[in-house]
Amino acid sequence: MQKRYKAVVFDFDMTIADSSQVIVCLLNDTAEHFGYPRKRYEEVLPCVGNTHEIMLGYVTGEKDPEKILEMRTYYRAISREEMPKRTTFFPGVERCLKTLRSRDVKVGLLSLKLRDLLFASLDKYNLSRYFNQVLGSEDVPAHKPDPSGMFLMMEKLGVGRREILYVGDSLVDEKTAKNAGVDFCAMLLGGTAKDQFDQDFVTRYCISLDDLTRVFK
Repeated sequence: MQKRYKAVVFDFDMTIADSSQVIVCLLNDTAEHFGYPRKRYEEVLPCVGNTHEIMLGYVTGEKDPEKILEMRTYYRAISREEMPKRTTFFPGVERCLKTLRSRDVKVGLLSLKLRDLLFASLDKYNLSRYFNQVLGSEDVPAHKPDPSGMFLMMEKLGVGRREILYVGDSLVDEKTAKNAGVDFCAMLLGGTAKDQFDQDFVTRYCISLDDLTRVFK
């Protein structure tokens, strides 16, 4: 990757944060609370990275929007309690963020997670200081893969679409990058395998944060 980027924007869950186990557990806890059966981790993992509504609908099979919103309220309540306690970060995250900042690359975070949950985890590991901008689900006009959040991020970082690299682990992230017209790095740490991504679109594949760091050294 020879291109000189002025900004790198990260997804959160399973891109920098090792959070799939707790997300799947809390989705199952919510499902069980409302009378639905629990699903195996491997069954639920492919849906991680979508909106709360999509994930809960996937886990429970529920189609009624009102019931899903009721479940979402419960899921968010238990998430506020448990996510910061049980979310960790992948090895090499801080090294990667430090390297980017030392190269005068602006760093953003664009996630479907609520902002207070993002900061609760980032602050716990003293990582907030590396981000120029953090946008959670309540900060954007429409959720990924709608590009409006990425457009807002560009505006706040003061960069154009050709100057930004979006790093994510899911097909939702890939589609977000496509819709926004920005380059995309597929982080192969989540539930999406390399051959599921669009080979003609992805700029680079990384198997770790250290792998990404080497690009900017």
